[in-house]
Amino acid sequence: MVQFSRKIVQTVLLCFFLLIGSNGCKDDYVSVVPYVPVDMNFNPTNYILNSPGVSVTFEKFGYGGIIIFRDASDSSNPYLAFDACCTYEVSTTCRVVSDGSLATCPCCGSQYILFGGNGSPTKGPATEPLKQYRTSFIGGRIIVRN
Repeated sequence: MVQFSRKIVQTVLLCFFLLIGSNGCKDDYVSVVPYVPVDMNFNPTNYILNSPGVSVTFEKFGYGGIIIFRDASDSSNPYLAFDACCTYEVSTTCRVVSDGSLATCPCCGSQYILFGGNGSPTKGPATEPLKQYRTSFIGGRIIVRN
């Protein structure tokens, strides 16, 4: 009877670890936008990023440029960073244009919402969100990295 219980426990534990291991990589989203190393460090007051809902595009960073958006939902790190490359028209020449909390692709007409932090398309044909970069707000400076 003890050996039977031990086999059940071993089987349950094995299934548990296999289940955990197979789901462990689901958070590793791979964007349709090609990888480009990003390492930015700048003062937001130089770029009029002082109020929520404002965005600025840096064209020489990322794959299609980087949009920095000031979000009001997180006071400890109020800045979000998205690649300006449209996820439907993946190209360095077809960049989304940000107008506050909304970014629009001039090539295909897709629109993306920046407010709330995920860059999801609100109007197609794009179905993938904008590629997002990690941001930190430390010592009055914005740090953006892959």
